[in-house]
Amino acid sequence: MRINAGKFRNHNIEMTNLPTTRETSDKVRQAIFNLIGQFFEGGSALDLFAGSGAMGLEAYSRGVSHIYLNDLNKKALDVCKRNAIKLKCDNDITFLNLDYKECIKRLMDKKIDLIFLDPPYAMQNIDEMISLIEEYNLQKNGGIISFEMEKNTKCSEKIGSYTLIKDRSYGIKRVCIFKREG
Repeated sequence: MRINAGKFRNHNIEMTNLPTTRETSDKVRQAIFNLIGQFFEGGSALDLFAGSGAMGLEAYSRGVSHIYLNDLNKKALDVCKRNAIKLKCDNDITFLNLDYKECIKRLMDKKIDLIFLDPPYAMQNIDEMISLIEEYNLQKNGGIISFEMEKNTKCSEKIGSYTLIKDRSYGIKRVCIFKREG
């Protein structure tokens, strides 16, 4: 697996190779950044179900200045750390080994610009996750959530102050992009 664009373009990163983790392919990652924007001028990103950290590291490579990588699986988080050290960007990353609900509570009021959600497909509580992000005021107005899910998962067009702005399918995967309205 490799970083697609930015300062770490074409750098390879380690995959978790864990049965409980589903890596986002290079192609789908590129498609997501085509939907949300190619490059950034600072800001922060949270990869809530980080796995290898590929989504957060891709955002950092494209200009996000601080990323939060969270995974409940300690082995996956160790892969995130090794990837960050390899890219020499570990000083700009906060690593968290928490349940997603606890992570959202811990980071409340951080005003994160970009949030990546790619939970296990068995977790289809999209509305609940986004409502919790809103309840804890985790994201600033205009912030973006990229939610990866199984292709047939139902997805609301409006969840609190979040509006579905893009909805695309890639094989068995569906990506819904939400924007927080002010």
